[in-house]
Amino acid sequence: MKIRLHGTEQECVEAAGRLGQVLGVLSISQPYPDRGVSRLVRVYVEARLDPLPGPPADGTTGGPR
Repeated sequence: MKIRLHGTEQECVEAAGRLGQVLGVLSISQPYPDRGVSRLVRVYVEARLDPLPGPPADGTTGGPR
């Protein structure tokens, strides 16, 4: 999937890092400045959904007993 981040450069860097905690990030573009007199930028992230962790293959719950 493709995600566009829009904010200050620092906000976009922070958001891209956080996305990496929940998605498989494939690429992050350089910041593109907005037109005109603006401090905001756009950053494009390409990511994929990682499979959700399932139960272990051996049938155990993996938790404490």
